[in-house]
Amino acid sequence: MKSGIQKISIVGLGNVGYHLAKAFDKTGIEITHVFSRQLKSCPELSFNPKFIDNLKDLPTGQLIILCVPDDVIKDTIELIHPSCPVAYTSGSTDISSLPERKNIGVLYPLQTFSKDTALNMNEVPFFIEGSNSNFSATLFDLAWEISSHVNYANSQERKELHLAAVWVNNFTNHLIHIAKEYLESKELDFGHLKPLLLETVMKLKEQEPYDSQTGPARRGDIKIIEHHLSKLEGTSKEIYQLISESIISTYLTK
Repeated sequence: MKSGIQKISIVGLGNVGYHLAKAFDKTGIEITHVFSRQLKSCPELSFNPKFIDNLKDLPTGQLIILCVPDDVIKDTIELIHPSCPVAYTSGSTDISSLPERKNIGVLYPLQTFSKDTALNMNEVPFFIEGSNSNFSATLFDLAWEISSHVNYANSQERKELHLAAVWVNNFTNHLIHIAKEYLESKELDFGHLKPLLLETVMKLKEQEPYDSQTGPARRGDIKIIEHHLSKLEGTSKEIYQLISESIISTYLTK
């Protein structure tokens, strides 16, 4: 399924923009222009776009993929020539909150991105929304060129997905960081936990999260919970207690 788009420009070459640029380049789509303030921190690219530092230098009439933080999406769009179709990559910015233009839409990849970590883009779910049905279909076909998991989602649905993604990725990663800091404070190797982390995720291929839950809170082992709490302090203690209470209420108080 081909989108018909042969050339694009990318605004913002952070983690998301970098991976999208590489993925589209592999399909044969030409990335003609890249606007970024972080070029020095970007790994070497295998293609040679024209790097620009002024949005007015973007080619008119050509699709712009906007990979910038949510709080500057609106202001950035206002600086782009009105003839340019624009697709932004945010999961939480409502399309109705942005300046009206003929073709504006969303190309939202539901994944965590880091420039120095390889990623199989074909497995990344993309969620599409557009200001009109034709542009929505164009973006759908464009995403399909780099991923086999493309879906339509309106702004409200996309916000719900983004919130859930924060739980799954951002909060989970922060809990892992807390665990790592705790072990390091006890002069123990965090590497011992990595097989456990991998198994925790792999279980989800066979079981629902509800069925996979184990541990002292799942068992209602109050003595172990109290012992753990006695070893913690501050925010870490509060987080442990809140999560334990949530697990207990999920499994043992029905």
